[in-house]
Amino acid sequence: STTSPDAMVELLLLISALRRASAKRITAVIPYFGYARQDENKRPLREPIAAADVAHMLEEMGVDRVICMDLHNDTVRGFFAPQVPVEHLMPAPVAAAYFHEELSSMQSTRDNDAKAAKSSSYPPVTVVAAHEGQVGRATQFRDVLKRLAGEDIELAVLTRGRMKAGAKVYEPMLVGKVKGRKCIIIDDIVNTGTTLVSNVQMLKQEGADAVYAWATHGVFEKKNCEATLEKINALDDMEYLLISNSITTPQLLPLKIRSLNVAPLLAEAIARALHNQSISSILSLEPLESVERYDGDP
Repeated sequence: STTSPDAMVELLLLISALRRASAKRITAVIPYFGYARQDENKRPLREPIAAADVAHMLEEMGVDRVICMDLHNDTVRGFFAPQVPVEHLMPAPVAAAYFHEELSSMQSTRDNDAKAAKSSSYPPVTVVAAHEGQVGRATQFRDVLKRLAGEDIELAVLTRGRMKAGAKVYEPMLVGKVKGRKCIIIDDIVNTGTTLVSNVQMLKQEGADAVYAWATHGVFEKKNCEATLEKINALDDMEYLLISNSITTPQLLPLKIRSLNVAPLLAEAIARALHNQSISSILSLEPLESVERYDGDP
């Protein structure tokens, strides 16, 4: 993952070394595409469009294909030339399966809901988008969880405006049903934990029975890593935060932060890329008629 300038330069030099060694094809597997959040020039700040610059550097060094996981904005793929395809893996179905295992063992707390008591022990669940930009991810997560559970899963959104200069907390507004329900907050990145803390507090204030969270990338800066982890671990209103292991954390994770291994997902994508097979269908929920696998299995 290109989480620092050092990692970025090392990747570029590695691609250069492979190209100078006459490699037939070079595929860069980048679980976390660093600088992806700098994908536009916000006037009048005159900021660099770093995501585009990184794409151009990778192209110049000679990469043939890029495999990424949960880009901050899918339009980042457009920064690459058509000759350099970018595979965008979304690990939400893997995370949904993890939460399904957790929730399926819980007894419903809806004592006054005769239908639930009669037909299922699955608790009432609401998938909550951390903000407006996460509605797409939350919808995908909800669809997978709904199919796995065979139950109706609600969708809610926490809307908010960006913090004003000098402000230290967000003031989210909730749209959706969360009272008495298990809530799972969906986000792509957790960095300082500010948004997570405000969202958890809001859901609890609105009567949520329990609050969980899923963020694909745990981008904890080294200088503030310990303080951020302590802040998240001190959230009494949250059961736990689940993040993928796309980024190496500089220190051990506390009890309230769990790590989801996405290595099998990346390994499958790499194998399919090598054998020129479909990568986008890895986590497709549609039934497959007949697929010729690279390993010979039916």
